Amino acid sequence: MKVKSSLLQLSRNSKRIFLIAVDVITLSVAAYLALSLRQGGFFMPSNGYELTGATSKDLYMMILLAPVCVIPALIITRLYRSITRYISIETYVKITKATIIGTVIWASVINLLGLPIPRSVIVIYLVISTLMVYFTRFTAREFLIIRNESKIHNVLVYGIGESSIKIAEILKTDNMIRPIGFISQSNNDNKSIICGLPVFGKDNIQDIITKKNIHEILVTTKYQTKESLRSIVEVLNDYQRLIRKLPNIEKITNGQINIADTGRINIEDLLGRDAVRPDPYLLKACIKEKVVLITGCGGSIGSELAKQIIKLNPKKLILLEQSEYFLYEIDKEISNYITDHNLGTEMTSYLGSVNDNDFITGIFKRENINTIYHAAAHKHVPLVEHNPLTAIKTNILGTNLVARKAFEFNIDNFVLISSDKAVRPTNIMGATKRFAELILQSLQDEVNAMPSNKHNTKFCMVRFGNVLDTSGSVVPLFRKQIKDGGPVTVTDPKVIRYFMTIGEATELVIQAGSISNGGEVFLLDMGNPISILSLAKEMIRLSGKTIKDNSNNDDSIEIIFTGLRDGEKLYEELLIGDSVDKTIHEHIMCANEEKLTSKEVTDYINKLKLLRSDNTLSDIQKVLYESVEGYEPSSSKNVIDIKVKNK
Repeated sequence: MKVKSSLLQLSRNSKRIFLIAVDVITLSVAAYLALSLRQGGFFMPSNGYELTGATSKDLYMMILLAPVCVIPALIITRLYRSITRYISIETYVKITKATIIGTVIWASVINLLGLPIPRSVIVIYLVISTLMVYFTRFTAREFLIIRNESKIHNVLVYGIGESSIKIAEILKTDNMIRPIGFISQSNNDNKSIICGLPVFGKDNIQDIITKKNIHEILVTTKYQTKESLRSIVEVLNDYQRLIRKLPNIEKITNGQINIADTGRINIEDLLGRDAVRPDPYLLKACIKEKVVLITGCGGSIGSELAKQIIKLNPKKLILLEQSEYFLYEIDKEISNYITDHNLGTEMTSYLGSVNDNDFITGIFKRENINTIYHAAAHKHVPLVEHNPLTAIKTNILGTNLVARKAFEFNIDNFVLISSDKAVRPTNIMGATKRFAELILQSLQDEVNAMPSNKHNTKFCMVRFGNVLDTSGSVVPLFRKQIKDGGPVTVTDPKVIRYFMTIGEATELVIQAGSISNGGEVFLLDMGNPISILSLAKEMIRLSGKTIKDNSNNDDSIEIIFTGLRDGEKLYEELLIGDSVDKTIHEHIMCANEEKLTSKEVTDYINKLKLLRSDNTLSDIQKVLYESVEGYEPSSSKNVIDIKVKNK
């Protein structure tokens, strides 16, 4: 251990000189062994070489020239700059190239000097010198690696692709991680050997995990698509807790991998489809060098919009939020980003409500706005169901005020963040969001009825489903319940929902606004719907826990069914009718739906403005029932009365 520590503490130059000295000896010995093998026995160079009559002077010259010719080749290939503890297959390739080049030079010099040496010695020397340099590097690496056996993690690497092989090579040099082998997607590769490590087929992998005491299963970026991860999780169903995602191999710069830097498989990795690469032109069309206003910028969607938009070089970013805390948080984050990246973008934050006419009018007068992303809304279904007037004020009247001001000030683009709950709504939240869509559709009709040189505002709305890890999303709720030991609450075993990552959702919202001609209801491709019960089970398994049943112990997590909440549906839809058109973007569609006239919208808004706190829930639902086609208020005890009154 003292020798090892002393070697490790040497300076880089001292280590290189030491290694060169070792190679001088190694290459000289290789030359002597080549001569011995050719002669058929060991001999003394001072006695000459009986096969060719070479003198002792010839032999010493030949042996001396061997390291003189090969060492420069090793230096040129930068072999002495490689850290011996972290050498990989690339190092052995360098050694091979250097010894071939050095041997050719050595043979040429011998020939020029006319030394009487058999040609076969040259070939023998090439093989022996290469193997001996291999051996010195391998021995040095094994000697210098410090391992604490009690703390070593035994790992399997998933896949047998190039990235998996590179990772396995790096892991061989790691002090704390020991690669045991590879997991192949095909059972045909079982019992194969790659880089000295066995390949295990997926059918017997569970036995291998137990026998080899596997601590982690590492997945390289090549296999981190949602489809691949779902397949991996299915194969390793009982060992999901062992799976870890590796970072990009380019980020592993020091030859080591720290388990703490890897990530476990999260439910977000498995839900939905892989995000599509955004179109750079569509991302920037409504933002670059423009003044952009985001309402509700402190919410999940609004804040993510702000984070993405600031990266697209707007001329100015205007943030509007009614929560002081949320506005402070997003203002601080965006300000820091502008400072850290030395951006020329201006930013202004406004604290106030979209219902405040004077406040909103003042913003439009002061700011020369080009694009508006209207994300301000109350979206939590049960809360909105019990606070309908608040939702109406924000979701309908607030949208109407901001949209009317956009029309009045001839803003270029207005994009409403809508919801799949607006389709045949059974709750107040969905009905108010659908009414907000109707407001924009009627305003676009007003724009279209005017001369093109008077107004060119383009109103559109983007409708999508659940966004992962946003406030109100079921994912963080389940995560907390699992952390607390359960139970996990599922409303109904038949409930299904669409899911999308917040990053992709906001990217598609921005792109949808860019392709708008005015009045469109855009639908985002959400992939396939997910069973909430299956989601809960998967999250429990990913956490390393088991699902409680009659045979399980106290460490398992129970799933209980609580029943649908007020206004909830078993499944959500994105389309009201059957008419949908494609757009220039593969994952953005456009719906053709019934709408109201401007007069009808105005009349209903006037009715909504008259609603007060002493009005009953049925009074509120009645106005929404009249105005929003397909609205079926599930929470009202007077639904039949509402329908009768409207006949």
